[in-house]
Amino acid sequence: MMREKWTAVSSGIGVGKVCRVENIVLDISKRRTTDIEGELQRFEGAALHFCKTTEELASRLGEMGCIREADILKVQIVMLEDESLRPEIRERIKKGISAAYAVSEICDKYIENLAASYDESLRQRARDIEDVKQRMLSILLGVKRAEIRNVDCGTVLVAREFSPSMLSEIIPGSVAGIVAEGGSIISHAAILARSMSLPAVFNAPGIMDRIKDGQTIMINGSSGEVVIE
Repeated sequence: MMREKWTAVSSGIGVGKVCRVENIVLDISKRRTTDIEGELQRFEGAALHFCKTTEELASRLGEMGCIREADILKVQIVMLEDESLRPEIRERIKKGISAAYAVSEICDKYIENLAASYDESLRQRARDIEDVKQRMLSILLGVKRAEIRNVDCGTVLVAREFSPSMLSEIIPGSVAGIVAEGGSIISHAAILARSMSLPAVFNAPGIMDRIKDGQTIMINGSSGEVVIE
């Protein structure tokens, strides 16, 4: 049995079987393109799909009464349509850079600058842009994200870090709790977990490598305690 204590994020007790949510490895090695118009169209198509699915996720949260949290997701649409972010991506593509690499390159620039800030709200924005980047790359590269909405009832999700878009896919009552290696108590994911009354413990370093799918886990979102097997 393993018993540890980490950062309590969202109160409540959760007991269930572990489901590890692994990060998707995205191949963006293709940097150059000769089909500039085609890549611009791919980017615009991916951006349109991103905005549509984000609106759908926000609507689901709104229907659950999570109005503030729905607005958090809508901010991601604003970010992608920002007067700096989107035009810069388009400019990189026009110089012969593939759509996927341009998205990664420009988003990383903003993430690096914001993550270095002393202002927690700006560091949180960096995490939001990281979520935008990962979701856009998944669309452009045709890679499916983890199907969180299809997990068995009573599952405890464990991940490196949760984003608001990941949590918004959870079917109410299907997940018993969440544990993450990273994350902040004031992050958007933490705010959403509390709004959903979802027991949550963050800042559990190395837990992804120390547990297996199907193990029984108990988490206490009030004290930060996690007990495995």
